[in-house]
Amino acid sequence: MKQIKFLREYALLVLFVLIMGGFFLLDLCFTSNPYSELENRKLKQKPAFSLESLLENRYTKDYEAYINDQFVGRDGWITLKSVFESALGKTENNGVVYGADGYIFNKLYRPGLAETRSNGTGFGGDGEDTAALPVLNQAQLDRNIGFLTTFLDSYDGHVTVAIAPNSYGVLEEKLPPFLPNLDQEAEIGAVYDAAAREKVTTLDLLGPLTREAENRQVCYRTDHHWTTEGAWVGYRAYCEGRGLPYATLEELAPCRREEPGFLGTYYNKSKNFGVQADTLVWYDIPVSDVTIDGERTVLQGDGSRVEVTGLYQREKLSTRDKYAAFLYGNNGLTVIKAENNKGHREGETSRVLVIKDSYGNCFAPFLTYSYDEVWVADLRNMTFRVSQVLAENSFDDVLILYNLDTFQEDRNFSRITY
Repeated sequence: MKQIKFLREYALLVLFVLIMGGFFLLDLCFTSNPYSELENRKLKQKPAFSLESLLENRYTKDYEAYINDQFVGRDGWITLKSVFESALGKTENNGVVYGADGYIFNKLYRPGLAETRSNGTGFGGDGEDTAALPVLNQAQLDRNIGFLTTFLDSYDGHVTVAIAPNSYGVLEEKLPPFLPNLDQEAEIGAVYDAAAREKVTTLDLLGPLTREAENRQVCYRTDHHWTTEGAWVGYRAYCEGRGLPYATLEELAPCRREEPGFLGTYYNKSKNFGVQADTLVWYDIPVSDVTIDGERTVLQGDGSRVEVTGLYQREKLSTRDKYAAFLYGNNGLTVIKAENNKGHREGETSRVLVIKDSYGNCFAPFLTYSYDEVWVADLRNMTFRVSQVLAENSFDDVLILYNLDTFQEDRNFSRITY
């Protein structure tokens, strides 16, 4: 009788211990996953134990992060959470909000709208002690503007500075009401004001993208990048500003390819149940030679190398991270040579150097119709010095192409001054 009474009184406790013990044993039996395709990020691995790390409370924190990332059935639990949140009518999750027509938008607020709390950054007056907000990194933005101006003052050739807006700046009519997001036009304008020089062109991308959004999809529903056709709008604006010939979408139509089922970074953050997937468009543009960091193979995350056979790593199109197919991902220095240049002059080789973030990956292929060689540099992974590349090669133009969100937080941008 005492045992029955004990079980009745402590049934929930016993059940809790059994469940937690069961999951603990399962966690011990399963191998840690290095990467989550659902979230498109590396997962925490088991930390090495040391008495010092234990006493400094680093080991317990690292182990907690490891358990959170390696929990048995984690992807399934994430999906289940999204189902319940959708059923409850939740309109935002993990730094993104749900807009009209299946669009998901990031949140980025000015520091003045947030207040610093002991447990993080929260929205003033929101009534939630744990509210977390993505806030403009003003200090890093100011530093990057400083690095940009240092580069512009040291380089004698012509430079175009192009800051691409995020989708919430382009598709305002699809935003949820009263979203106090950053004024992208003002922030981009501040960068352009600092960059103003005689040999510098600042390129308005917000206007052309906003106008073209009435005719075609220029921003993904589920991803932070512009679409390939959005990149083409930027390419056309760049060429018109430089007086260069460019390929129209009608001319490119025979090269157009589609890959359905693309779920991007905003989906990875929100896991919004029932989201409308995008179709990733790419153009099978002919090229004569492509090298990455001076090689015709490119290093993969698992240590293997893949042969570079064109502009795209096509096997990536069948994975969750389809955007990684463009230019084989974010590599250091990619050199593209082609015979597409509509303005080619016999006996001359025109070159452009594009210093970019991942927005440039689907943009750069179009430039083969306006230059003989397209050099693409990603400062995050570049093993060559920018100054060395500029000193050893002659460029007709230099294009600095960044997305605003990346530019305001990129800690590698200082490398442009090396």
